[in-house]
Amino acid sequence: MTIAIFGGTFDPWTSAHQQILQMLSEKYQRVIVIPTAIRYYKAGNQMFSFEERMRSAREHSRIFANVRAIDIEKNVDENWRFVHTLQAVRGMYGTDNEYYVAIGSDALQKFTSWFEWQKILENASLVVFNRPGFTKDFPDISFEYLPMENPASSTEVRNLLRLAKM
Repeated sequence: MTIAIFGGTFDPWTSAHQQILQMLSEKYQRVIVIPTAIRYYKAGNQMFSFEERMRSAREHSRIFANVRAIDIEKNVDENWRFVHTLQAVRGMYGTDNEYYVAIGSDALQKFTSWFEWQKILENASLVVFNRPGFTKDFPDISFEYLPMENPASSTEVRNLLRLAKM
C-alpha cells in the first residue's frame, strides 16, 4: 500500500491544504494528516490550539474515503521530532508499505536541519509542493515535485486575521 503522510501546523487550514489533500488522495492509497503539536520553526506564532487544528483537519479529511487525520502528536514532549512520528505511523500501518512525506518547498529548504533527516529518507520518499517565495531546487535530496495552482499560506492568513482584529 502507498501511504502519504501530510503533517503541518495547519494554523489555520487553507484552500492550499485542501488542494494538497485532494492531490494526495488521488495519488496514494491512504493519506494520513497529522497536525503538529510542537512548532519548531513557528514558535510563538500560534493562532489556534492543537484541538482546534485537529478538529479542522478531521473535518476537511472526511471528504475523502482514503484520508484520515490522527492526533498522534497530541501529547508528545519537546524531544519529539518528525522521525518519531514517521516511526509511529510505520508501527501503526506496517513497515512493508511505501511511505511518502508531503512537505512544502519552504520545508524542503530546511529539511537537512531536521533531526535524523537521513533516517526519514531511509523510511520514506519526499513529495514537495510549491510555496510562495521558495524554490523547488535542492540538488542533494531526491524528491518528487508536485506543482500547485493555489499556494495559499497559513502565515498570510494569520497575518490578515490579526490585522482584521486590530
